[in-house]
Amino acid sequence: MRAPRTLRTALIATGVTAALGVSAAGAFAVDAPSTPTARSAAHQSKTKRVYVKTVKLADKVSRAKVYRTGKNHYEAELWAEGLQYGALYTQGWPAYAQNNGLHITLHPNGKVTSWLQHAKPKPQPVTKRVLVAMPTLADGKTQAKLYKLTDDHYEADLHTGTTHLDTLVANGHAAHGEDNGLHVSLQPDGQLRSWLDGH
Repeated sequence: MRAPRTLRTALIATGVTAALGVSAAGAFAVDAPSTPTARSAAHQSKTKRVYVKTVKLADKVSRAKVYRTGKNHYEAELWAEGLQYGALYTQGWPAYAQNNGLHITLHPNGKVTSWLQHAKPKPQPVTKRVLVAMPTLADGKTQAKLYKLTDDHYEADLHTGTTHLDTLVANGHAAHGEDNGLHVSLQPDGQLRSWLDGH
C-alpha cells in the first residue's frame, strides 16, 4: 500500500526518512489521516526529541522506540532484528502501520498498541470417500451408504428412496442421528447401528 500524500509530505518536510518496505521483516505500509499538514522543517529542527520508552510489539520480534517531540507529538521508530524498518509520527491524531500482518498504532499520548492478523489456515488435504457398505436400517426402508475416509473417519449418507435424510460424520468420535423414531449410531471405526423407538 502506498503511503498517503500527507504522510509522504510529512516525511519530506521534516527531513526524516524511514526504510519503508526495505527490511528483513517485510513490506511496510502506513496509513494517516489526510487533514493535518506537516510542520515546517525549520520548526521541526528546533523541537527537542526526548526518549520515552521501548515497547515490545505483538509479533514478539519487533520493538517500537517512542520519542516525545512536543505536546501530543510523538515519534515511534520500528525495529526488528537490529534494523529499523519504519517510523510512525503523531501530531495530535493516531498514526497507523501494517507490516506482514502486524498492525501498529501510535496514539497522540505516545501509547503504542499492536495486534497480529493471523494467516488463513492452510486447506486440509482432500480425502477420498470410499464406499464400503450399503445396509438397510431398522425401519426396513432407510438405506445407509457407508464411506471410509481414514481408519477413524467414516461417513454415512442416509436415504429413503431418492430423499436424502442426513449425513453422519464419525471423525474420531461417534455420530448419532434420529428421524421419526429411527435412531442411527455411527462409530469412528465404521460400525453402524440402528434401532426403532421401543426396541
